[in-house]
Amino acid sequence: MRQEAFDAMVRHRIVVPKPDSDIVIVDINEASLAAMAKDYGRWPWPRQVLGEFIEQLEKQQPKAIVFDILFSDPDIYNPDSDAYFDSAVAATNNTYFPLLRLDPSSDPLSLVKPAMIPGVVPLRNDAQPEATVAVVLPHFPAILKNGRLGLHNIYPDADGIVRQYVVYRDDFGWKLPSLPDRVARDLGWPEPAAQRVLLNWRGPPFSYRYVSFYDDSRTWAARKKTPARRI
Repeated sequence: MRQEAFDAMVRHRIVVPKPDSDIVIVDINEASLAAMAKDYGRWPWPRQVLGEFIEQLEKQQPKAIVFDILFSDPDIYNPDSDAYFDSAVAATNNTYFPLLRLDPSSDPLSLVKPAMIPGVVPLRNDAQPEATVAVVLPHFPAILKNGRLGLHNIYPDADGIVRQYVVYRDDFGWKLPSLPDRVARDLGWPEPAAQRVLLNWRGPPFSYRYVSFYDDSRTWAARKKTPARRI
């Protein structure tokens, strides 16, 4: 009943909040994959492509560049490309990357302690220092060194619908922030008081401003645009 009531409330809202115009989603869509395939093959592309993307995007002075791609493994066929991407990340102070929280049933098999994860802090005085958490961390040294990491897990309800978002996880007394929470911390935004928040959806899919990765990268050198505040 609670879920149906919430769905009805969202569906019949009198006032629908508008998407933040300062947020731009650069979409690696099907058109981008098809257009880039002739030069770089199938996805995943060499990381140098994304390194150059970061360098060009930095020229627009965004508040934050937030990836939802998990860079968990090296590209053994393109080590120089990986090195280029790592160097591009190292030169920034506004790039954010995800880590993946695995099923807690795998925690005993992990060698990663919460204190080893950049950005994770004790949530309570009884935080367990020897506990281990099953997570997939980014592979690149620059990403780990900058410490701008957060979870990008999504937890749907039993019926498969996402109605709420986990701002942070409490694992063994340690605070594992979500990726949005980690960005908000640096930008000085207030953190919700609750660990979970109901999602006040900003309209239907694609309500935010979307830019095709291929179209955007193709015209970097050919256009000048007003810098976005955060991307």
